[in-house]
Amino acid sequence: MKRREFLQGIGLTAGQLMLETPFLPLGVMATPCKDYYHILLLSDLHLPLREKKFPFRDEQEIIRAAKMQLLANVNSWKDVDEAAILGDLAARYGWEEEFAWVDTYLNNLRMPWYAIAGNHDYAYVNKTDEPGKLKRGTYAEKQAKLLAFTKRYRLPGVYYARSIGNCRLLYLAPDACSDLNVELSSEQLTWLEREISTHSQAPILFFCHAPLLGTLRNYHKRINTPGTTAQPADKLSTILAACPNGSLWLSGHTHTSVSNDSFADDRVNRYNANLVNIHNTTLDSRHLYTNSIYLYPDKIVIRTYDHTKGKWLDNLERVYQS
Repeated sequence: MKRREFLQGIGLTAGQLMLETPFLPLGVMATPCKDYYHILLLSDLHLPLREKKFPFRDEQEIIRAAKMQLLANVNSWKDVDEAAILGDLAARYGWEEEFAWVDTYLNNLRMPWYAIAGNHDYAYVNKTDEPGKLKRGTYAEKQAKLLAFTKRYRLPGVYYARSIGNCRLLYLAPDACSDLNVELSSEQLTWLEREISTHSQAPILFFCHAPLLGTLRNYHKRINTPGTTAQPADKLSTILAACPNGSLWLSGHTHTSVSNDSFADDRVNRYNANLVNIHNTTLDSRHLYTNSIYLYPDKIVIRTYDHTKGKWLDNLERVYQS
């Protein structure tokens, strides 16, 4: 595909989607001189913060300040076209008090954004008299919270799809509402299989809260378990075998640090010949990082930014041919 055709496709799709989803904050769209489309990845915001993890006030203030600095940083980047938010927007329970913080934070994000739900956005009952205790909701309660999340952020659906140029973007949801943190329903799996079959000529970007099984080293006893990976793993493996070359699975959930030796190692991140899992760390920490996707006519580039030191980490840059 020629560069001009690619950019024309981006401009048309972005414009149409902005009209179709007017709730999204108006942001800086692609400048005429650049030949890529920049998607910022934000995962595990846990707003306002995880008080059980950070019980001391001085530490909480440091983390709040880091989150605000990150917001200022990304708002200053003039080439960002949109953001993808990969779940766990809420700190812990997914209740109104937390989502009020989420609303305020996202209202200050100066770009269009698209979100998916994580387990802390829907899976648990609201805060009880037992601080720090998490209790899973019933199937009906989880469904209600998932639908409320979709309505609150005016998403096209619980799970949904859109296109940028020839690249298909699929936003997946834990709509099985099971005891597993991120399980896709049979209906969503059928939709996913159809999407892959229909869009086989260019890379597909899969946005899902949890990573794929086996795409991290077993650095912790809970890594690569049903609770920390997208499910059902066996059916996903079969469906994803048909992915186009250069496809990427974008996930959070595990809070894997950029210092972990499997954070950006294709020897373990690669799921099959056509698909690589791109891991994203939490934004609920002292030291914050974000990944960015750069869509070019012939390749996809992943870059990682250190928001504490204010620099791009060149050693973590990855390039995938499309």
